[in-house]
Amino acid sequence: MVTIFTPVYNRAYIIQNLYESLKRQKDKCFEWIIVDEGSTDNLFEMVETWKKETRAFPIRYYYTENGGKHRAINLGVKMASYDAFFIVDSDDYLTDNAVELIHEWWQGIKDKEEYAGVSG
Repeated sequence: MVTIFTPVYNRAYIIQNLYESLKRQKDKCFEWIIVDEGSTDNLFEMVETWKKETRAFPIRYYYTENGGKHRAINLGVKMASYDAFFIVDSDDYLTDNAVELIHEWWQGIKDKEEYAGVSG
């Protein structure tokens, strides 16, 4: 499994595209963690609606004061249920096979000590 992580601040106007791409994933073996850094838009309400309508993957939302993306990432890593941690910003979206490809790549390197991480 993989943790997809999105740090966000006042991005309710754009994050729907990412959500829709997550719903289209062929491989639904992931969780989505959203760390909201003090948004004043309607993001919380949107996420609550998504959590009710989507059962294919868990959505975890955490609200905190704005402290910068680096702090949000550190919090997300602590919250993550899985070793594979994939950061996807709120203005991005994934191809329909992205999670499937991540799982394939992860299986090939997860037990190899020479890898500390992968970025792309």
